[in-house]
Amino acid sequence: MMPLRKILLGLASFSLLTAQELCPPAFLEAYPYDAGVELYWGQTVSYGDVLFDECFASCASSAQQMMVVNDTSSCGDCSGGWFRDEGGVPVDCGRGMYPCDDGGDDDFSGMAGYSGIDSTTGQFAPVDSRLIGTVNLTGYTAAYIEFIEAYNYPFDATANNTLEVSVDGGMSWDTVYVSNPDSVGDYYWFNIVDISQFAGQEIMFSFRYYCPLGYGEDWFVDDIRVHGGQEGEGDLCGTFFHYNIYQDGVQIGTTVYDETEYLVEGLNNGTEYCFQVAAAYGGGQSPLSSPVCVAPMGLFQVNPTTINFDLLEESEYQEASFQLANYDSVNTEFLITSDELSNINSAQDLSLSTFDDGTLGDLLNVPNLNEEWIVGDSANHSSEFLPFPEPLDGLPNFALYNDDLVGDDPTNPASPMLYSSSINHEGGPSLLVFDLYFPNPSGSCVDGGPYSEDFKVKVSTDDGASWTVLDSTISTGWYWASHMYNLEPYISNSNSYRIGFEYSDCGGNWGYGVAIDRVAIKVGDENTWLTVSPFRGNVSGYSGDNDSVTVKIGTYGILEDFQIQDVLLIDSGENVAEVAIGVGIEVSVEEPSITPSKFELYQNYPNPFNPLTNIRFDIVENSHVSISIFNLVGQKVSTLLNQTMDTGSYNIIWRGMDDKGFLLPSGMYFYEMKTPSYHSIKKLVLVK
Repeated sequence: MMPLRKILLGLASFSLLTAQELCPPAFLEAYPYDAGVELYWGQTVSYGDVLFDECFASCASSAQQMMVVNDTSSCGDCSGGWFRDEGGVPVDCGRGMYPCDDGGDDDFSGMAGYSGIDSTTGQFAPVDSRLIGTVNLTGYTAAYIEFIEAYNYPFDATANNTLEVSVDGGMSWDTVYVSNPDSVGDYYWFNIVDISQFAGQEIMFSFRYYCPLGYGEDWFVDDIRVHGGQEGEGDLCGTFFHYNIYQDGVQIGTTVYDETEYLVEGLNNGTEYCFQVAAAYGGGQSPLSSPVCVAPMGLFQVNPTTINFDLLEESEYQEASFQLANYDSVNTEFLITSDELSNINSAQDLSLSTFDDGTLGDLLNVPNLNEEWIVGDSANHSSEFLPFPEPLDGLPNFALYNDDLVGDDPTNPASPMLYSSSINHEGGPSLLVFDLYFPNPSGSCVDGGPYSEDFKVKVSTDDGASWTVLDSTISTGWYWASHMYNLEPYISNSNSYRIGFEYSDCGGNWGYGVAIDRVAIKVGDENTWLTVSPFRGNVSGYSGDNDSVTVKIGTYGILEDFQIQDVLLIDSGENVAEVAIGVGIEVSVEEPSITPSKFELYQNYPNPFNPLTNIRFDIVENSHVSISIFNLVGQKVSTLLNQTMDTGSYNIIWRGMDDKGFLLPSGMYFYEMKTPSYHSIKKLVLVK
């Protein structure tokens, strides 16, 4: 999330106030980085009595204190405005700005936007609409309006939106603030406007959205307050100096004047720190803000760190996944390796297309389509909206479909598909490996929206008459990533098969495009049992949303006596994270007669145990749950669970193995369950 910003208007005289009256900062938030924490907070404000307060707590009550006035005389039948209705339903209320959370207690906001097409003219209708509140300033000699605002796409917005005040019941209006979309931006901006010139009167104030051209992007306003006070009492609780930063109760730094962000560095990853901020004035220091606690994380935070599969019979296949999160401020490349992946990388290539000879190699375009995949390089086939980075192999050519380079004909939607010639199935682990570049910025076709698009990986065992989808909408972000798919579950009963790659812009002309490189079919030996996808790629720098990659892991074959285990090494070039892969832990959901009434960790059974034991626990509400095993000296030997769980009763079967799949020696162990609101430790005994 971006920090709240501020505009200070009308700073005049200040009074010296006691520390108890001084105002602490608002909205303190903390975000982890590698060996550091970024702090953000809102500006300190206090202006006497709060006479009006509208925070738009919900859509249903959003306009409760304020009225909407649309000038339909000049705007036509389709004039838009605040809380546009469809059949009496306020469809635009609560459509939050990215990142939605405005720093308050809710995600809703007042919103105005362009109206769409006027039914009487067939043209974009202009908009002139006011969101109006009324407040009595009688008895006050100073007054202020505070609010936050944002735009959807500020570079497309008009600069005609204003805050106005009327003292004659709305007959005439005085402009006290002009909103500048380019300055405000697409995140919430904190404003304070001095309206003391209207103190002592009953006033109306109006947020006016005015779009004479009939087209402008949405304007969002939230957390509106009107303060009344006496002249000389409170433009900022006193003469403001700066903010003081505290870590675990000890001051560690001071901001430069009114900066509302601070980076704390040199911390230990995995250690929790608590932070507070105070505002310093000529009259002293404010009370500390409420503490916010956070643990900085390394470049990679892996969850979970242990993947345990069930026992497998021959040709059976199962998948699991873990999330690779980046808590650093920069984009970081990763490479996942293991002994089993090494076997795969050295396996025999049955089919290979590098596209570096300028052809599609063993791949063919589906005939009789107007769109086709082509072979090219970054320099000649990038566009304004889809720049191709250099491929992972460092060679220029790759196969691509760039929607921007084929024209914008909405009647001719793109659905190009590549498919392979027939490939003989020779038995043994068969793997499809390729590099992919697919930004997919707005979601799949299922998600809808003008920029939606799909990329599907397919396999056919009937010479292309029908296709099975292996994966769909595999967004890589704006980077190349290497993907690997186990074909054995789909082709085990066939003598031959084909693979296919299909792109779709979902029937429109707003798609971006896709590229692939180094397409290969590999056949491993009998010891090859692990697939990982993607095993190479990039994790975006921490931004609050696009900062993680989901990695899928698959196994097949015969796993006997719990003897197969592996460790995935996730290498960023600076540090390495591990994920232990093994067999032996099963988590099941019980069917209780009633919903659990409290968190509870039960005694394992049997106890003592050999070769397995059951660990039961109850979850009363959706919570992050971790269950771990410790030896007698307090060392963690196994993480059984580390994820968010729904309400219910659960049972874990533990087979006495550590995180790397090795059997532990006999003895006493402890198992611990932790949630944000619950903690319990119990003993168990492993015997042999």
